[in-house]
Parts: sequence; structure tokens; C-alpha cells
Amino acid sequence: MTLTAFLEQHHITMTTHSVRENPFMDNSQSMNHWKCRLRCGRNNMTVYFSKGYGHHGAEPTVREVLDCLASDAATYDNAKDFEDWCAEFGFDSDSRKAERTWKVIGKQRQSLERLLGPEAFNGLLYDVERE
Repeated sequence: MTLTAFLEQHHITMTTHSVRENPFMDNSQSMNHWKCRLRCGRNNMTVYFSKGYGHHGAEPTVREVLDCLASDAATYDNAKDFEDWCAEFGFDSDSRKAERTWKVIGKQRQSLERLLGPEAFNGLLYDVERE
């Protein structure tokens, strides 16, 4: 199934609001930041999403945001632990910044699973074709 078909099947929508900064990113002055609210049925989740100025202020699409969340969630799930995740992505496991990023991804992963439900969540991570 494609990501577009997944979005349609699960009736996932999103609203966005431009914000001054992404509280989870350092050194992001040269980016546009968005607060995105995804909805799936009665469930919703809010995330920050940032895009470089090369996108000329274009709002993120629900496909972009969901694809990014799914990718991050899969890396979190596939890591044995924090140290394994750090090794995979070249972070220093003694870094507080790396630990902060790991925790944010973990919380977003939980929120995404609550948004979609366990079955759709696993389908998104492991069965949906990226376009």
C-alpha cells in the first residue's frame, strides 16, 4: 500500500500553523517551523516540523510529516537501546542533546501509535511503500 492510500484509508488529516521556532531543534534559524496537528478519527497528535528556507515557506504536507514520523519511529523501534541508536546515527551516547533527541522521538512514537492504533501503526512502519 502506498502512503497516499494509507492516508485515505485511515482518513488522516492535518492542520498547520507557522511558528517562530521548533523547541526541539538547535541552530534552526534558517528554517521555517510549523506546529502540525494530525487527526485520525477522534484521535489527534501535535508535533513540530521544520523545513529549510529552500522550500520558500511551503507548508508541510500530511504525507511529509507522517513519513518523517514513521521513519523516526522505526529507527527507535529497531534500536536495542539508546546506545545502539547513538551508534547507528553517529551520536555520542554521553551527549545530553542526543539523549534529548532520543526521548523526543520515543514520545512521538508513542503518540503516533495512539493516533493510529497498534495495527495501523505497525502497518505504516513496516508495510507502507514510501513514494
